[in-house]
Amino acid sequence: MLTDLYSQRALIWAFANRDFATRYRSSILGWAWSLIQPLATLIVFAAVFSVVFRIQAPPLGNGEGSSYAAFLFTGLVTWNLFAGLLNLSMTQLKSNGELLKKVQFPAWAPILGASIVQLVQVLLELLVLVLMLLFLRNVGWTWILAIPILLGTMLFAQGVGLMLSILNARFGDVMYIVAVVLGALYFLTPVLYPVSMIEGQNELLAWVIRLNPMTWYVEGMHESMYSLVAPPLWAVASLLVGGFAVFWIGLAVFDRGSEDIGELL
Repeated sequence: MLTDLYSQRALIWAFANRDFATRYRSSILGWAWSLIQPLATLIVFAAVFSVVFRIQAPPLGNGEGSSYAAFLFTGLVTWNLFAGLLNLSMTQLKSNGELLKKVQFPAWAPILGASIVQLVQVLLELLVLVLMLLFLRNVGWTWILAIPILLGTMLFAQGVGLMLSILNARFGDVMYIVAVVLGALYFLTPVLYPVSMIEGQNELLAWVIRLNPMTWYVEGMHESMYSLVAPPLWAVASLLVGGFAVFWIGLAVFDRGSEDIGELL
C-alpha cells in the first residue's frame, strides 16, 4: 500500500494543487481566512472561559506566570488538525463521486490531496502559535517533540477519516453522526481546560477524558510547547507509532471497501 502511495504521488499532488486553487477562490481575503477563523475562535473562547468561567491555565514553562490564550491555542492547533482531516476525508470522497464514476484512479488520492492543503493551514496556525510563545519568551528545546506529536496526530486522524469516509459513502447518516460525536469529543478533550482541573473533582469524568486518544496528543503538545516539559520518549514514540498503525489500518479498510465506490457514489 505504501508503494502505491508513492507511485501515485503525482496524482495526489494534482488534487492538492486543485484544492489550493479553489479553497478560497471566491473570497476577497483568500487564505487569510485560514488564520482569521481560528484566531476568532481563540479570542471568543479565551474571553468566555478565562473571564466568565475563570479557568486558570497551568504555569508557563519559563516560570513567568501563565497565559490561557497560549494554552488554549496550543490545544486548538492540535484539535483543528484532527477535526479538519476527519471532516475532509468524508466530504472529499462525496464531492469527487462523479469523477470516480468516469475515470479509474485510487479513491484515496483526492482525500490525501485535500489533506495536504489542510496541513498547510495547520502549519500557518502553528506559526502563529510559535510567534505567540516567542512573544511570551516561552521557548525551549522541547518544541522539537511537537513534530512527532503532530505527525502522529495527522496519521491518526487520516486513518480514522479514511475508515469513516467509506462508511459515509455507504450510509449517508455517518457524516451527521460524526459531527455530533466531534462536538462532544471536543469538550472531552483538554483543549479548553487542563486535565488537573477535573481530577480530584470528578474521577469518572477524568477517567473518560483519559481514555480519549485525542487527550494524549493534546496533552503531549501542551507539555512540549506550553509547559516546556519533555514527555517520556516512549510516550512520544507511542503517539507516532500508534498514529501510523491507525493510518495503515484505515488505508487497508479503505482499499478493501472502495472496490465498488463508483457505484456507491
